[in-house]
Amino acid sequence: MAALFHILAGLALLAALIAWAVAVRGGLKAIAANRAAGQGGGAASYALLALWPFAVQRRGREADIDAVRTGKAAIAFFVSVTVAVAAISAYTNLTYKPPVAPAGSSPAAPTGAPSKS
Repeated sequence: MAALFHILAGLALLAALIAWAVAVRGGLKAIAANRAAGQGGGAASYALLALWPFAVQRRGREADIDAVRTGKAAIAFFVSVTVAVAAISAYTNLTYKPPVAPAGSSPAAPTGAPSKS
């Protein structure tokens, strides 16, 4: 069962990476369209694209073309990350083994609270 969650976590992280790549691709198209229309697209646009590609938008009449695809990519990214975190949590819970005391050692005797007298 743990192996299943391990595979699921890997696939979810791969899906998140693909959603990020789709958003970057849409952002590059939006920046190119904005530049062609003479509406900017300088270094700030590329910095935004590198940090959070879901925020880069096309301006003008054709803004809806990329907005739908970028919105879907953002939803896919967040769903994928959520599934990955849940799968990693399940994998960790299934494979965690608490530390065991070395053989032959006895637990320390509980000591009382220090006296103030």
